[in-house]
Amino acid sequence: MANERLAQTYAQAIFDQAMADWLTSLKTIAASLARTGVTEQLDSAGLDFSKKQELVRAHLPPNASAQVQNLVSLLASKNHVHLLPEVIAAFDRYAQRTALGTRAHITSAVPLTDAEKSALEAKLRAQFGNDLTLEYVVSQDILGGLVVRVGDKVIDGSVAGKLAELKQKLK
Repeated sequence: MANERLAQTYAQAIFDQAMADWLTSLKTIAASLARTGVTEQLDSAGLDFSKKQELVRAHLPPNASAQVQNLVSLLASKNHVHLLPEVIAAFDRYAQRTALGTRAHITSAVPLTDAEKSALEAKLRAQFGNDLTLEYVVSQDILGGLVVRVGDKVIDGSVAGKLAELKQKLK
């Protein structure tokens, strides 16, 4: 069980880094293309593909992978470079959905009973999908209640969170 959890942690880190690398490279390329206004040229059916590849290479960040270059070259070959911002937005949404559906990090002030875990798991799986992996941590810092993190969504039902919220309102 411990090895499986450790392997899962490594796999998640690899996945997260791969998604970040792709998104960073694609966003950098899109910004460069928009700034220089060459998208129209890359979408032109009259421009030779070798010239398109030169233009693409000129806008690649130094750390862009061959796969990223191939994707942008493919878009250029199909005269679809104008779709790059939409591709990035869709990819970003997909990556977030995938991250949301993978792991839930649950922090409680005291260890949860098996019954409490089962009830919580059922609610979380109903909300985020059945492929959810749950990770439990006990931290007395939250004073009571739960903090649930799924991807970039945080559900803070902790006493510490409520006190911080109240303190903010009183300011």
